[in-house]
Amino acid sequence: MRTKIIFLKKVASLCCLLILFVFNSRLYSQIIYTDIPDATPNATYPLDLNNDSIVDFLIQFDSIDKVMCKPQNNNAYSGNFVGGVHLPWALSADISICDTMATWYDSNNPGTMAWGTSIGYWVGETNKYLALKLIVGTNTYYGWARFDVTTTSTSFTIRITPTREYPKYLHTDGTNARRYY
Repeated sequence: MRTKIIFLKKVASLCCLLILFVFNSRLYSQIIYTDIPDATPNATYPLDLNNDSIVDFLIQFDSIDKVMCKPQNNNAYSGNFVGGVHLPWALSADISICDTMATWYDSNNPGTMAWGTSIGYWVGETNKYLALKLIVGTNTYYGWARFDVTTTSTSFTIRITPTREYPKYLHTDGTNARRYY
């Protein structure tokens, strides 16, 4: 009888340890960086956040000094709707990107990052972050792309694009963040 109790205690301890390991490994997600060279395109930049050869966003520069974010499929960016124009946020470092951000706009609402010298949150900004939501199957992932946009909106430079291996939460500074439910 005593041997059986000792055995059950050991099994219970092992089960607790296993449960702790499983849940702890799910609390911390890894960030996957798409290491791209800095690019300053003269037309459209096809952004593929998860390297699956499917364009997730089009970042487009056009001849009327406008930089646009055009989500593809069900993907989205976070921003604001002001004066009849969808404006993607130009986020600073150490901002949490998650499902509770103010508003997400999909492919039905392309966003004007910058237009001329005064329209949009991106005019003249450097090292700012565009919050992106990527939907793959039934999973939702959050990521960002870091950009510079000239003061005249005549060009932009894309710098780096990380996404999360697991959905839910990401910091713009690129640190591993706890996964929240």
